[in-house]
Amino acid sequence: MRESWDERARKDAFYYVETAQWDGDVEAFYALGEERARMLIDPVLGRLPRPAGTCDALDLGCGVGRFSRALAARFKTVLGVDVSEEMVRQAGEQHPQEAFPNLRFEAGDGVSVPAVDGSSDFVFSYEVFQHMPSEDVIQANLREVSRVLRRDGAALLHVKTEAERGTAARLVPDALVRLAKRAVGRDPLVSDPSFRGTAVSRDRLEGLFNEAGLSVRELREDPTHEPGSRVFVLASPRSSR
Repeated sequence: MRESWDERARKDAFYYVETAQWDGDVEAFYALGEERARMLIDPVLGRLPRPAGTCDALDLGCGVGRFSRALAARFKTVLGVDVSEEMVRQAGEQHPQEAFPNLRFEAGDGVSVPAVDGSSDFVFSYEVFQHMPSEDVIQANLREVSRVLRRDGAALLHVKTEAERGTAARLVPDALVRLAKRAVGRDPLVSDPSFRGTAVSRDRLEGLFNEAGLSVRELREDPTHEPGSRVFVLASPRSSR
């Protein structure tokens, strides 16, 4: 995962974070993060036990900090974590400490989070779980979310619920998919499992979260993608329900 996302970040980090709307305008890119934060994050802040300005947040799969920046305007501290060291490096360049003193970035390994137990009041993740290459990786990240959350904390996690490639297509080796995409002039960097990712059926969601130590409090529809293809899961540590 790290190797693939480092390669994408070196080519064009902003594009591979926002392939649908990236037009080269960095300010518009971060403005879109703020716009979506108002749409997606602000409606659930009332679920936190304390005002957001007194809470610590974690942005899981932060990329170049699109949502980390929006979270930093709302929370006391924000930690952005990404599997790609190159994404983290560029996120740091975009967010110097003197301008964003409550925001920092760290690279993880894609299955564990570089944060201590119970250190976050809120964990947010957008368009990240949809790229995880297997349910095992998804489960590992959910366990980490459960571990780093405080007992009265909450997580808002974006999950793909509808596969974009059929079973037969998924059986084709990734190397052949890359070669075929190159042959027709398409981008081979979106062909491997760390970009295609894994869908989780809605029937499986609650069980998957429970197995990781999280209780599903609410499923919220995703207004930013095709209806039914993704969902936001509002969850909390099971002991706090």
